[in-house]
Amino acid sequence: MSELLRGQSLRIFLGALLLSLLGHCILFFGMPLISFSRLPEVSDDLIIRSELKSEPPKKIQMAKAQKPTQKTPANQMVDDASNTSAQGSSENQAGVPFKLPESGTIYYDSFVDGQKFQTGEIDWIVSGSSYRLYINIPYAFVGPFVFESRGSVDAYGISPAIYWSQRGARAPRYSRFDRDDSGGGRMFFSEKPEFSPTIVPGTQDRFSLMFQLASLLNGDSKIDEPGAIRSIPVVDYNTLDQWHFKSYGEALNDDIPSLGTAVNRHYALMQRENDPYKRQVDIWLAKDLEWLPGRIRSLESNGRVLELVFKQKNPIALNPSPTPNPN
Repeated sequence: MSELLRGQSLRIFLGALLLSLLGHCILFFGMPLISFSRLPEVSDDLIIRSELKSEPPKKIQMAKAQKPTQKTPANQMVDDASNTSAQGSSENQAGVPFKLPESGTIYYDSFVDGQKFQTGEIDWIVSGSSYRLYINIPYAFVGPFVFESRGSVDAYGISPAIYWSQRGARAPRYSRFDRDDSGGGRMFFSEKPEFSPTIVPGTQDRFSLMFQLASLLNGDSKIDEPGAIRSIPVVDYNTLDQWHFKSYGEALNDDIPSLGTAVNRHYALMQRENDPYKRQVDIWLAKDLEWLPGRIRSLESNGRVLELVFKQKNPIALNPSPTPNPN
């Protein structure tokens, strides 16, 4: 009987210890795998109630030639990625003004449902007509969320060649752009190999689109005045959709807390009235950062809110983050 009592006491003690550890983890790190949030109402001005007419893609005119950068391992990786997607120079053609932001590592405070986590970072590397965009967002228990977009700058702006993402220890997921000489072509998805839709010039992935907007604003900060809607074909993990962003125009406010009162531009993703709720994305681009993202907020379909808020920007590091082999 005493052995049985000791065994029960040990199980009770271990159970209490486990609950205590779990409670402390929740207190300090939150619950990244569970969300009890209710889906909020989408603002009425972001509901698409009729078919929006999308303009054909516009060619760009580089506002200023990019300065050549010294070869580094990171830049070499960008060049290698562009070999399959280079579309030629856009410096000697008529088009909308376009200027890429300077390379750098941008650090962000990351938040999940309003609770602060570790610092995330975005590496933005430009070398000639090539670019590399690498995003690392730490996430408690699960491991980091990693995203990468690589490609070139073609006649229509940023032109991704490959986009991949990885959550924690899960296998990476790839979206490959097989572009033709005009900048169009087909998509190939590792998760959906039977789905290979055609793409038009100017098609972006969910992160390159922000740098495409920044480059357009660097070229002409008067575009997308309040109420304007910009349509961009966007690739995600295994989808290709037309995303419609409503612009709230240029405003002097403190929507990016770390910059204080500054000039920002807010874009919000619009939702179709008859479509099931997917993801609400809000982007704040900062004039003081060459219109780079100062704040990114994504409301997922399960109600969880993921947010990055600008912290600081540094020159790009010479040692690149690793890239998985898509094969």
